Amino acid sequence: MISINIIIIVLCILIQGFFSGSEMVLISSNKLRLRRKVAKGYRGAKLALDMINNQRWYLATTSTGTNMFVIIASVVAAALFEGFFENHGEILTIVIISPFLLMFGEIIPRTIFQQNATRIAPKISHLLFFASRIISPITYLIFWASERCYGRIGKENIKRLPFITKEELSMSLSIPGEESDLRRKEKKLIHRVFHLSESKVSDVMVPLVNVTAITNTADVSDATKILSRTGYSRLPVFKDRIDNLIGIIYFFDLLHAHDNKAKIEQFIRKTPIVPELKRVDDLLLSFQKSHNSIAIVVDEYGGSAGIITIEDILEEVVGDIRDEYDREISKIIKLNDNKFLINARMEIEDVNEQLKINLPKEDYETIGGFLLKHMGEIPQKGDKFIYKNIKFTIMLSSKRSIHEIVVDIEN
Repeated sequence: MISINIIIIVLCILIQGFFSGSEMVLISSNKLRLRRKVAKGYRGAKLALDMINNQRWYLATTSTGTNMFVIIASVVAAALFEGFFENHGEILTIVIISPFLLMFGEIIPRTIFQQNATRIAPKISHLLFFASRIISPITYLIFWASERCYGRIGKENIKRLPFITKEELSMSLSIPGEESDLRRKEKKLIHRVFHLSESKVSDVMVPLVNVTAITNTADVSDATKILSRTGYSRLPVFKDRIDNLIGIIYFFDLLHAHDNKAKIEQFIRKTPIVPELKRVDDLLLSFQKSHNSIAIVVDEYGGSAGIITIEDILEEVVGDIRDEYDREISKIIKLNDNKFLINARMEIEDVNEQLKINLPKEDYETIGGFLLKHMGEIPQKGDKFIYKNIKFTIMLSSKRSIHEIVVDIEN
């Protein structure tokens, strides 16, 4: 008789653990991942998803099952101890059995099931469904009573708030079907927004090598000539050397100069200085608060690394925006069916999309960066590089960068 009671208590604790763990599965499972499992035909995944969509009923089931088997285990334990210690059965049940119920019926199963909720959900769905049918009369009474108690206020409060994490939204974009029925451009836009929060200023800025700047000792006449020639409305100013930018001058300010021989120092506007490792989304917020639209970027040693404008940041999300610091990047020119003339500053992603090829994207953004990485040096005109079935020929380059390339795709 004693052994039977012990077996009943152990079984009750195990069943209690199942219901407690199932409750965590219902709460913690990732619906988007379950949909992927359903699409792949995982056994039990559809039933698990249905249970989560009808969560209130099954939470009532798990709560009923947990409490029912806690009561049964406690009653059996009390009866067992009463046989040995007469009037102390209830106290011994609290002292001895309660820790087992708490540890093995609640804490351990809840922790295990919560950490592996999405993986476990399909595996326990049929068993939980079967259990819910067995105890459905009791569950129904509890469910009905709770509905009555909550009434209208309860219904309003119980509604789950719509919430989705960045990871879940990213995953939803890769799921076929109505849940991710977005046009390609919309998906690309969402991915760019996510990428923005991970980008650093150094990824987006105009590097110093591409910046036209003027020395602080120049006069208004010199600055006006450069601004007129380049078409810029503002010009970075450096002191002593190019990697020591100290501010920006604006063409509009120079129009108020009474003497063309006056030094430009009096027209230099104080410009924000930001580290190249600063996050782009943080800089965007700074621009919004300070009403600035341009900043000087410095490296870890304090030297100027480039400039960044609000247009550069927005381009990361919506694509190319023509501003005064952008130089025209010509489109791909088709020379014949398999040969194309390409500007080296075109992004790898755009080249892959337009030419239907698959060049890898690593720690560079442009086709020129791809060639510099793989060739290991700045090539000269006429130099060639072959990657798989694609031959690259350098058509125009300088001491610092590649400008134009011919891409020949061999069938």
